[in-house]
Amino acid sequence: MSRLAEIRNTAQEIAEAITAVLSIDVEIVDEELAIVAGTGRYKGKIGEKEEEGNLDSEYTYGQVLRTGEEYIIEDAYSHPEYAARENELAEVCCPIRLHGEIIGLIGLVAFTEQQRHVLLLNRENLLAFSRQMAILLASKVSEAKMASELKIIIETIREGIIAVDRYGNITTCNETAAKLIGTTKEEVIGKSIFATLPSSSIREVLRTGEEYRDQEEIYQTDTGSTFHFFSTILPIFSKTLKATSNNQHKEIVGAVISLRDIADIKKLVYDMTEKEEGTSFHEILGTSKAIREIKDQAGKVARSQSTVLITGESGTGKGLFARSIHYVSDRKEHPFVTVNCGAIPDTLLESELFGYEPGAFTGANRTGKVGKFELANGGTLFLDEIGDLSFHLQVKLLHVLQHREIERIGGKRTIPIDVRIIAATHRNLEQMMKAGEFREDLYFRLHVIPLHIPSLRERKEDILPLLDYALRKYTQIIDKNIYGFTEEALNCLKSYDWPGNIRELENAVEYAVNMEIGESITLDALPKRLRQAQRPLPSSLSLKEQLEVVEREIIQSQLAQTGYSLQGKRDAARLLGISESTLYRRIRELRIETQQVIKNDN
Repeated sequence: MSRLAEIRNTAQEIAEAITAVLSIDVEIVDEELAIVAGTGRYKGKIGEKEEEGNLDSEYTYGQVLRTGEEYIIEDAYSHPEYAARENELAEVCCPIRLHGEIIGLIGLVAFTEQQRHVLLLNRENLLAFSRQMAILLASKVSEAKMASELKIIIETIREGIIAVDRYGNITTCNETAAKLIGTTKEEVIGKSIFATLPSSSIREVLRTGEEYRDQEEIYQTDTGSTFHFFSTILPIFSKTLKATSNNQHKEIVGAVISLRDIADIKKLVYDMTEKEEGTSFHEILGTSKAIREIKDQAGKVARSQSTVLITGESGTGKGLFARSIHYVSDRKEHPFVTVNCGAIPDTLLESELFGYEPGAFTGANRTGKVGKFELANGGTLFLDEIGDLSFHLQVKLLHVLQHREIERIGGKRTIPIDVRIIAATHRNLEQMMKAGEFREDLYFRLHVIPLHIPSLRERKEDILPLLDYALRKYTQIIDKNIYGFTEEALNCLKSYDWPGNIRELENAVEYAVNMEIGESITLDALPKRLRQAQRPLPSSLSLKEQLEVVEREIIQSQLAQTGYSLQGKRDAARLLGISESTLYRRIRELRIETQQVIKNDN
């Protein structure tokens, strides 16, 4: 289809307007010599071709399209280049140019002597008028091209786009927007936006001209369907100023609404802020029977939707197992979101998990906040250190597990969620239940599939491959040429109990790589605590001194497992069977370092 044919309705309107003013027949022909618009005798010939469609002919229209010259035919019968077929007497012919290219022509044709007389008398004016009409037609072709390209762009972008006029009537709606609001383009174009999205803020935007950016919207239709997305509404102003009694301002002529699916926004936030590289079970190092058994158990339940509770000492790799379960599950294409319940103050943890509505509390973000449960929708939420969850939040978590829905802080609506929960802790939840510190009903909701990760001292045959991995990792990071361990250093590393497990082992190797100046890790390059643990008790020590050495090691080992926080010391005292005051007194008397030298990483 030619470019003029694409605007045939507009071309016909222009042709009829010319005829109404000049009382003369008009035809508009495209670059293929096809009549795309016409009046009088030409109206019934729209679609037919002039000069038999031969662009190479020597007749007038062919020459106009080839050369771009204007023609004034004073006597059609005697003109050698004019093919008079309809008793034409005279004609003014003007090419239509678009960016220098000839895309058609306008012909003003006289069929009566009176028309011929008027045409010849005003030939220069009519030619100038024809040029202006040609420019108008070219601009309409250009506008149509831009509109077509804009339509393609609007249809291909992921956002929903709705445009309205000053009265709120929908003039444009792309497929994405139609799907987001549960309708079709054909159903909404021409209708009022106020009826389509009754709770939208667009009425206020059209009234005030104020922008409305990135606001969370929830629309409910008469049928009960709910649509949840972020919207931005921008006013459209006229180019000219409108005078009022007080001042001049640009007139609001419409608005554009941009809609983004809340699920897409959450995924984008997750991808940009929290997404990690996928992990699978083969990346969990170790060949011992203990680790093979737990990897096998985890693999069996990975594709299940059941809740998993992972237990084990700090540093055993509980987080690595949780990620592996997610990334081999059917949810692997959806978010894996981690929340460390022990690292966030209780006053903030609730809003972190459940989110909040705008203005829910002093200092809250005015646009509200999406919580981790919503962010993890469709995927997995890993609740690390679940044993540190307050009793109040234990109740809310139980509700989520039972009803699969949440309610934001300050909100009045429930939000359905589809999230698999994996929880982890180094604490003894059964003892906490007996002490009234952990809800029994929540424990059994979480304990559907229990996985216990063995400590490193329970699988000492895995120490060598872990040492090899850590050495390769840190020599590359620190850029050193170290190729192994001396026998003395290796014996020390293999005999150590590793109370901090894999995290402590990695830290020890990182320290040694930094300290070592040779090509093999020596005993002297290892952390002091490892070397001291290997040494036998000096025989010169009294019994009391020897007992103090043993007691110091026991307390240090227990603190390495429970952590050095107030809660960690409380747990250590309970596990050691002594009071907290006794533990603090012995820490002071035995000069035990209470700073956390091992970074706990589950």
